[in-house]
Amino acid sequence: MIGFDTNILIRYITKDDHEQAQKAVKAIKSLTPSKKGFVCLAVIVECIWVLDSVYGQDRKTISEAVLKLTRSAKLVVQNSDEIETALSRCLSSEGAPWDLADAIISEVGQSFGCEATLTFDKKAAKLEGMRLFL
Repeated sequence: MIGFDTNILIRYITKDDHEQAQKAVKAIKSLTPSKKGFVCLAVIVECIWVLDSVYGQDRKTISEAVLKLTRSAKLVVQNSDEIETALSRCLSSEGAPWDLADAIISEVGQSFGCEATLTFDKKAAKLEGMRLFL
């Protein structure tokens, strides 16, 4: 198995740097169901942040890109079930102010048995599994 850093996946998704994008696509295409790639949770959260803050992509576009990764037979994505649940919740909540990364943080915390994840972020505190810490 080979791990992938955020910058490889960003090039693969956005194709904004032709040379690096070709290399990223080649690396992903070289994977097989028996020789998979690994994407850790931190990389997924970083990808969401970069696609939002640097590329200005909307929640639906970002979610679709991340879901393609979690559903790939060639990739093992850490906490993929929790990621998919969190993204589904965000997409089904029209107009909800929830940040995709916050939703994933909440969902992963719940999967580990946390009664709540404390936050100073008032928007994030509205998510199930999050609690405002004052």
